Amino acid sequence: MPKSFDTRPLGSALGAEIIGLDISKPLDDETIQDLYDTWRDNIVLLFNKKDMSQEEQLRFAACFGKLGERPKPKEARPEDYSKLDAAFMLVTNIRENGKPIGTLPDGEMMFHHDTIYKPRPHIGTLLYAIEVPSVGGNTKFTNLYKAYDALPEDIKNKVEGRKALHLYDYDRIAERNTVEGANDLLENCSHPVAITHPRSGRKALYVNRLMTAEIEGLDHDESEEILNLMFDIAEQPEHVYEHVWTPGDLLLWDNFCSSHARTDFSDGEVRLLRRCQVEAESAPAA
Repeated sequence: MPKSFDTRPLGSALGAEIIGLDISKPLDDETIQDLYDTWRDNIVLLFNKKDMSQEEQLRFAACFGKLGERPKPKEARPEDYSKLDAAFMLVTNIRENGKPIGTLPDGEMMFHHDTIYKPRPHIGTLLYAIEVPSVGGNTKFTNLYKAYDALPEDIKNKVEGRKALHLYDYDRIAERNTVEGANDLLENCSHPVAITHPRSGRKALYVNRLMTAEIEGLDHDESEEILNLMFDIAEQPEHVYEHVWTPGDLLLWDNFCSSHARTDFSDGEVRLLRRCQVEAESAPAA
């Protein structure tokens, strides 16, 4: 049977735009399955819906799995949840009385996976653009299936069966996270360096430049050498799609086979996006 929507590739590395589907309305099971399959095959999906409500975004997110809880401790969140559902994070540089009303307010952010520092990371992220700067604040995605395939065979063999330690200090987004200088909100967890995606069955590299601290079982210098090689391969232009946001864009991406980064933007312009997440059925496994 033909799908109830059309698709357009976003780039050669990954991604598809979904065309001709009203995502603000409840979807039937067949359409949800078609979207699920398209997401599995393309890693990042782009939708556009002007003035999407919180309720509409959460209902749509639930098509792809159980809604994920905010990872940051409640007492450390700047959002005002009297007007915002608890499942959301605001990604914005808006400040009131000198204090941010959301998270990750300013500037560039290195490649990372959402919640990779948790025992069971969220598999899906849905980010909705409400207001964006005229230049910059773009989001880059890297295809980690292709990155794994591009690794030299000796490196694949070297890391086979090994885990990497991932750290995240919620206050540090512009430099690689380490234990040194971390605050009380540092979180950490170890996962396989290369994972088998639970939905596609394909191997994906599962490290990133911001949060991956070391490959366990290797000495520091060897770990650093291999990780930097992996970061460089993952971030090669042929493996990356860069999304330039417009208001009403909703991106859904897979955190198990992609990492993402943010480009710099002027602090004189407003950037406001609304994020929710989808839980994985299980932790990443080799």
